[in-house]
Amino acid sequence: MLRPNISRAIPKQRYKLGAYTIVVLDSIESKDQVEYECMLAAIEDGRDEPEVFITCEKSQTEPATDDRLVRVFATQLGEEASGRIVDSSSQWASRDAFVSYALSGFQQMLQLQDEKPVPIT
Repeated sequence: MLRPNISRAIPKQRYKLGAYTIVVLDSIESKDQVEYECMLAAIEDGRDEPEVFITCEKSQTEPATDDRLVRVFATQLGEEASGRIVDSSSQWASRDAFVSYALSGFQQMLQLQDEKPVPIT
């Protein structure tokens, strides 16, 4: 799967990171089998569609735990790697902690380590 199949989501915050706008999405309704709790999408300036997503979802395999799974969806990863789980932890139950983690992930993936995410108000 190259990208989440979102039918509805509410943008909560935006950040500028280099030539990208990062949008934090909440209240996500999806046609996927996955229940997304929070998602960040990176849209390059001049483009209409996000090219990278980092998602947080409640673990469906271990419902007794408070673990959240983090997945990365990106066309540049290819069909096999896009959508794979990259992390799992109960700390991602905090939306602020997940957003901070995901922004750091975008800096690495987009090779923008020298850039700092700036909130857009």
